[in-house]
Amino acid sequence: MPGDSRGAHGELSLSESVGGLSYAAPWIGQLLMLGSRAAAWSRLHPAQQLVVAISVPARDFAAVLIGCGWMMASKAPNLPSVREVAASVEAGTPVRIVTRTLVATDLFGRVGTNQDRLRVGRQWLVDKVLAMTPLLSLRTPQEEQLPEPGVISRMAGLDKDWAARLCQPPTDLALVGTLKWFRDDISAFIGRGNERESIKQILLPDDPQAATWSTRLYAASSLEDRLPAADVRAVVLDGASATAYLSAIDAPVVIVVLDRTIVDESASNSVMNYRNTNGEPLSVEQDVRWAPPPGIEALGFEVPR
Repeated sequence: MPGDSRGAHGELSLSESVGGLSYAAPWIGQLLMLGSRAAAWSRLHPAQQLVVAISVPARDFAAVLIGCGWMMASKAPNLPSVREVAASVEAGTPVRIVTRTLVATDLFGRVGTNQDRLRVGRQWLVDKVLAMTPLLSLRTPQEEQLPEPGVISRMAGLDKDWAARLCQPPTDLALVGTLKWFRDDISAFIGRGNERESIKQILLPDDPQAATWSTRLYAASSLEDRLPAADVRAVVLDGASATAYLSAIDAPVVIVVLDRTIVDESASNSVMNYRNTNGEPLSVEQDVRWAPPPGIEALGFEVPR
Protein backbone atom coordinates (compact mmCIF):
# COMPACT_ATOMS: atom_id res chain seq x y z
CA MET A 1 0.00 0.00 0.00
CA PRO A 2 2.00 3.02 -1.17
CA GLY A 3 1.86 6.24 0.79
CA ASP A 4 2.73 9.90 0.35
CA SER A 5 4.85 11.69 2.92
CA ARG A 6 3.35 15.01 1.78
CA GLY A 7 -0.07 14.25 3.26
CA ALA A 8 -2.23 16.94 4.83
CA HIS A 9 -1.82 17.82 8.49
CA GLY A 10 -4.96 15.93 9.50
CA GLU A 11 -4.20 12.83 7.43
CA LEU A 12 -2.86 9.82 9.29
CA SER A 13 0.58 8.43 8.55
CA LEU A 14 2.74 5.39 9.25
CA SER A 15 6.44 5.25 10.11
CA GLU A 16 8.90 2.59 11.18
CA SER A 17 10.26 4.64 14.10
CA VAL A 18 9.59 7.80 16.08
CA GLY A 19 12.13 9.76 14.09
CA GLY A 20 11.86 7.93 10.76
CA LEU A 21 10.24 9.03 7.52
CA SER A 22 6.45 8.93 7.67
CA TYR A 23 4.04 8.10 4.86
CA ALA A 24 0.57 9.59 4.86
CA ALA A 25 -2.34 8.08 2.92
CA PRO A 26 -6.16 8.13 3.13
CA TRP A 27 -6.42 4.34 3.49
CA ILE A 28 -4.74 4.45 6.90
CA GLY A 29 -7.61 6.35 8.48
CA GLN A 30 -10.17 4.41 6.46
CA LEU A 31 -8.95 1.06 7.80
CA LEU A 32 -9.07 2.44 11.34
CA MET A 33 -12.63 3.52 10.66
CA LEU A 34 -13.60 0.03 9.48
CA GLY A 35 -12.71 -1.39 12.90
CA SER A 36 -14.65 1.35 14.69
CA ARG A 37 -17.72 1.10 12.43
CA ALA A 38 -17.79 -2.68 12.79
CA ALA A 39 -17.82 -2.26 16.58
CA ALA A 40 -20.72 0.19 16.34
CA TRP A 41 -22.69 -2.14 14.03
CA SER A 42 -22.17 -5.05 16.38
CA ARG A 43 -23.54 -3.15 19.38
CA LEU A 44 -26.72 -2.44 17.44
CA HIS A 45 -27.14 -6.04 16.17
CA PRO A 46 -26.24 -8.39 19.03
CA ALA A 47 -28.06 -11.35 17.48
CA GLN A 48 -26.08 -11.20 14.22
CA GLN A 49 -22.52 -11.92 13.21
CA LEU A 50 -21.01 -9.33 10.90
CA VAL A 51 -18.56 -10.57 8.28
CA VAL A 52 -16.68 -8.07 6.13
CA ALA A 53 -14.11 -9.24 3.59
CA ILE A 54 -11.77 -6.67 2.08
CA SER A 55 -9.43 -7.16 -0.86
CA VAL A 56 -6.27 -5.03 -0.55
CA PRO A 57 -3.31 -4.42 -2.90
CA ALA A 58 -0.99 -5.70 -0.14
CA ARG A 59 -1.70 -6.96 3.38
CA ASP A 60 0.86 -4.77 5.16
CA PHE A 61 -0.66 -3.02 8.22
CA ALA A 62 -4.27 -3.72 7.21
CA ALA A 63 -5.11 -6.13 10.04
CA VAL A 64 -3.42 -4.10 12.78
CA LEU A 65 -5.02 -0.84 11.63
CA ILE A 66 -8.47 -2.45 11.66
CA GLY A 67 -7.64 -3.74 15.13
CA CYS A 68 -6.62 -0.25 16.25
CA GLY A 69 -9.99 1.04 15.05
CA TRP A 70 -11.78 -1.62 17.10
CA MET A 71 -9.77 -0.62 20.17
CA MET A 72 -10.49 3.06 19.60
CA ALA A 73 -14.22 2.28 19.75
CA SER A 74 -13.96 0.42 23.06
CA LYS A 75 -15.57 1.87 26.15
CA ALA A 76 -13.56 2.56 29.28
CA PRO A 77 -14.25 0.15 32.17
CA ASN A 78 -16.18 1.48 35.13
CA LEU A 79 -13.89 0.36 37.95
CA PRO A 80 -14.70 0.62 41.67
CA SER A 81 -12.38 2.78 43.73
CA VAL A 82 -9.07 1.27 44.84
CA ARG A 83 -10.31 1.18 48.44
CA GLU A 84 -13.45 -0.71 47.39
CA VAL A 85 -11.43 -3.26 45.45
CA ALA A 86 -8.94 -3.64 48.30
CA ALA A 87 -11.79 -4.30 50.72
CA SER A 88 -13.36 -6.93 48.49
CA VAL A 89 -10.39 -9.13 47.52
CA GLU A 90 -8.56 -11.61 49.69
CA ALA A 91 -4.85 -11.65 50.34
CA GLY A 92 -3.07 -13.70 47.71
CA THR A 93 -5.45 -12.69 44.91
CA PRO A 94 -3.64 -11.75 41.68
CA VAL A 95 -4.27 -8.10 40.84
CA ARG A 96 -3.15 -5.40 38.43
CA ILE A 97 -2.54 -1.86 39.65
CA VAL A 98 -1.83 1.42 37.90
CA THR A 99 -0.01 4.22 39.67
CA ARG A 100 1.11 7.59 38.34
CA THR A 101 4.25 5.99 36.92
CA LEU A 102 3.79 2.20 36.73
CA VAL A 103 1.57 -0.69 35.70
CA ALA A 104 2.21 -3.77 37.84
CA THR A 105 0.79 -7.24 38.43
CA ASP A 106 1.38 -9.34 41.53
CA LEU A 107 -0.43 -10.93 44.46
CA PHE A 108 -2.47 -8.64 46.67
CA GLY A 109 -1.66 -8.13 50.32
CA ARG A 110 -3.06 -5.61 52.80
CA VAL A 111 -0.63 -3.98 55.22
CA GLY A 112 -1.06 -1.25 57.83
CA THR A 113 -3.49 -1.03 60.71
CA ASN A 114 -5.25 2.00 59.21
CA GLN A 115 -5.97 0.18 55.93
CA ASP A 116 -4.03 2.93 54.14
CA ARG A 117 -1.37 0.70 52.60
CA LEU A 118 -1.36 -2.34 50.37
CA ARG A 119 1.27 -4.64 48.96
CA VAL A 120 1.39 -5.54 45.29
CA GLY A 121 4.95 -6.62 44.68
CA ARG A 122 6.00 -3.74 46.90
CA GLN A 123 4.25 -1.58 49.45
CA TRP A 124 2.02 1.25 48.22
CA LEU A 125 -0.01 4.00 49.85
CA VAL A 126 -3.60 3.37 48.76
CA ASP A 127 -3.99 7.02 47.74
CA LYS A 128 -1.06 6.68 45.33
CA VAL A 129 -2.73 3.87 43.38
CA LEU A 130 -4.95 5.18 40.56
CA ALA A 131 -6.71 1.90 39.68
CA MET A 132 -6.73 -1.74 40.74
CA THR A 133 -8.53 -4.82 39.43
CA PRO A 134 -8.40 -8.51 40.35
CA LEU A 135 -7.11 -10.96 37.73
CA LEU A 136 -8.26 -14.50 37.00
CA SER A 137 -4.68 -15.72 36.95
CA LEU A 138 -1.09 -14.54 37.07
CA ARG A 139 1.67 -16.03 34.95
CA THR A 140 4.55 -14.13 36.54
CA PRO A 141 4.58 -10.78 38.33
CA GLN A 142 5.39 -7.92 35.94
CA GLU A 143 6.07 -4.22 36.21
CA GLU A 144 6.45 -1.61 33.46
CA GLN A 145 6.37 2.14 33.02
CA LEU A 146 2.97 3.75 32.58
CA PRO A 147 2.85 5.06 28.99
CA GLU A 148 1.52 8.51 28.18
CA PRO A 149 -1.50 8.59 25.85
CA GLY A 150 -0.30 9.40 22.32
CA VAL A 151 -1.83 11.39 19.50
CA ILE A 152 -4.18 8.63 18.29
CA SER A 153 -5.30 7.73 21.80
CA ARG A 154 -6.09 11.40 22.47
CA MET A 155 -7.85 11.74 19.12
CA ALA A 156 -10.14 8.82 20.02
CA GLY A 157 -10.68 10.04 23.59
CA LEU A 158 -8.88 7.05 25.09
CA ASP A 159 -6.86 9.40 27.31
CA LYS A 160 -9.96 9.89 29.43
CA ASP A 161 -9.95 7.26 32.18
CA TRP A 162 -6.46 6.27 30.94
CA ALA A 163 -5.52 4.53 34.19
CA ALA A 164 -8.72 2.45 34.17
CA ARG A 165 -8.19 1.46 30.53
CA LEU A 166 -4.66 0.21 31.18
CA CYS A 167 -5.71 -1.48 34.40
CA GLN A 168 -8.58 -3.41 32.79
CA PRO A 169 -8.29 -3.17 29.00
CA PRO A 170 -10.74 -5.03 26.76
CA THR A 171 -9.53 -8.48 25.81
CA ASP A 172 -12.09 -9.05 23.06
CA LEU A 173 -9.96 -8.64 19.92
CA ALA A 174 -7.98 -11.35 18.14
CA LEU A 175 -5.70 -11.12 15.10
CA VAL A 176 -5.14 -14.37 13.23
CA GLY A 177 -2.37 -14.77 10.67
CA THR A 178 1.41 -14.93 10.53
CA LEU A 179 2.80 -13.87 13.90
CA LYS A 180 6.06 -12.49 12.51
CA TRP A 181 4.16 -10.21 10.14
CA PHE A 182 1.91 -9.02 12.97
CA ARG A 183 4.88 -8.25 15.21
CA ASP A 184 6.58 -6.32 12.42
CA ASP A 185 3.42 -4.27 11.78
CA ILE A 186 2.78 -3.68 15.49
CA SER A 187 6.30 -2.29 15.94
CA ALA A 188 5.46 0.63 13.61
CA PHE A 189 4.06 4.03 14.55
CA ILE A 190 0.88 5.76 13.48
CA GLY A 191 0.87 9.52 13.40
CA ARG A 192 -1.05 12.69 12.77
CA GLY A 193 0.75 15.88 11.90
CA ASN A 194 4.12 15.82 13.62
CA GLU A 195 3.08 13.45 16.44
CA ARG A 196 3.36 9.67 16.44
CA GLU A 197 2.14 6.86 18.65
CA SER A 198 3.22 3.25 18.78
CA ILE A 199 0.69 0.82 17.33
CA LYS A 200 1.76 -1.52 20.11
CA GLN A 201 0.51 0.98 22.69
CA ILE A 202 -2.95 1.01 21.08
CA LEU A 203 -3.30 -2.74 20.54
CA LEU A 204 -1.45 -3.88 23.69
CA PRO A 205 -0.68 -7.35 22.27
CA ASP A 206 -0.67 -10.26 24.70
CA ASP A 207 2.88 -10.90 25.88
CA PRO A 208 4.10 -12.93 28.89
CA GLN A 209 6.41 -10.03 29.76
CA ALA A 210 3.67 -7.37 29.66
CA ALA A 211 2.05 -6.02 32.81
CA THR A 212 -1.11 -5.22 30.84
CA TRP A 213 -2.42 -6.55 27.55
CA SER A 214 -5.48 -6.48 25.34
CA THR A 215 -5.17 -7.99 21.83
CA ARG A 216 -4.68 -11.72 21.36
CA LEU A 217 -2.47 -12.95 18.51
CA TYR A 218 -3.09 -16.37 16.97
CA ALA A 219 -0.94 -18.18 14.43
CA ALA A 220 -3.08 -19.34 11.51
CA SER A 221 -0.92 -22.45 11.23
CA SER A 222 -2.12 -23.69 14.63
CA LEU A 223 -5.69 -22.37 14.57
CA GLU A 224 -7.09 -25.86 14.08
CA ASP A 225 -5.92 -26.73 17.60
CA ARG A 226 -6.54 -23.34 19.20
CA LEU A 227 -9.52 -21.29 18.07
CA PRO A 228 -10.01 -17.78 19.52
CA ALA A 229 -11.37 -17.76 23.06
CA ALA A 230 -15.12 -17.63 23.62
CA ASP A 231 -15.01 -14.08 25.01
CA VAL A 232 -13.42 -12.64 21.85
CA ARG A 233 -15.84 -10.29 20.10
CA ALA A 234 -13.84 -9.39 16.99
CA VAL A 235 -11.49 -11.51 14.89
CA VAL A 236 -9.39 -10.23 12.00
CA LEU A 237 -8.37 -13.07 9.67
CA ASP A 238 -5.25 -12.00 7.79
CA GLY A 239 -4.63 -14.00 4.63
CA ALA A 240 -5.73 -17.25 3.03
CA SER A 241 -4.46 -19.64 5.71
CA ALA A 242 -6.44 -17.78 8.38
CA THR A 243 -9.56 -17.36 6.24
CA ALA A 244 -9.85 -21.12 5.82
CA TYR A 245 -11.24 -21.19 9.39
CA LEU A 246 -13.91 -18.54 8.81
CA SER A 247 -16.84 -20.89 9.33
CA ALA A 248 -15.42 -22.02 12.70
CA ILE A 249 -15.23 -18.48 14.13
CA ASP A 250 -18.21 -17.61 16.34
CA ALA A 251 -17.22 -14.03 17.24
CA PRO A 252 -19.82 -11.27 16.63
CA VAL A 253 -17.47 -9.53 14.15
CA VAL A 254 -15.13 -11.19 11.64
CA ILE A 255 -13.09 -9.12 9.21
CA VAL A 256 -11.19 -10.92 6.47
CA VAL A 257 -8.14 -9.37 4.78
CA LEU A 258 -7.43 -10.79 1.31
CA ASP A 259 -4.04 -9.94 -0.22
CA ARG A 260 -4.18 -9.50 -4.01
CA THR A 261 -0.41 -9.97 -4.35
CA ILE A 262 -0.95 -13.66 -3.58
CA VAL A 263 -2.81 -15.72 -6.15
CA ASP A 264 -4.92 -18.05 -4.01
CA GLU A 265 -8.62 -18.50 -4.70
CA SER A 266 -9.16 -20.66 -1.63
CA ALA A 267 -9.63 -17.64 0.63
CA SER A 268 -12.26 -15.97 -1.54
CA ASN A 269 -13.97 -19.35 -1.98
CA SER A 270 -14.13 -19.77 1.82
CA VAL A 271 -15.80 -16.37 2.15
CA MET A 272 -18.33 -16.98 -0.63
CA ASN A 273 -19.17 -20.49 0.61
CA TYR A 274 -19.81 -19.16 4.12
CA ARG A 275 -21.98 -16.34 2.77
CA ASN A 276 -23.96 -18.59 0.45
CA THR A 277 -24.50 -21.23 3.14
CA ASN A 278 -25.17 -19.07 6.20
CA GLY A 279 -25.29 -15.38 5.38
CA GLU A 280 -27.55 -12.61 4.22
CA PRO A 281 -25.89 -9.89 2.10
CA LEU A 282 -25.69 -6.34 3.44
CA SER A 283 -24.28 -3.10 2.11
CA VAL A 284 -20.97 -2.24 3.76
CA GLU A 285 -21.40 1.40 2.73
CA GLN A 286 -25.02 1.83 3.79
CA ASP A 287 -25.39 -0.65 6.69
CA VAL A 288 -21.93 -0.56 8.24
CA ARG A 289 -21.41 3.05 7.09
CA TRP A 290 -17.93 2.36 5.76
CA ALA A 291 -16.80 3.33 2.27
CA PRO A 292 -13.68 1.50 1.07
CA PRO A 293 -10.93 3.80 -0.22
CA PRO A 294 -9.63 3.52 -3.81
CA GLY A 295 -7.82 0.23 -4.38
CA ILE A 296 -9.78 -1.67 -1.71
CA GLU A 297 -12.90 -3.73 -2.39
CA ALA A 298 -15.34 -4.86 0.30
CA LEU A 299 -18.03 -7.53 0.65
CA GLY A 300 -20.28 -7.75 3.68
CA PHE A 301 -22.95 -10.07 5.05
CA GLU A 302 -24.57 -11.02 8.33
CA VAL A 303 -25.03 -14.43 9.88
CA PRO A 304 -27.58 -15.31 12.63
CA ARG A 305 -25.87 -16.23 15.90
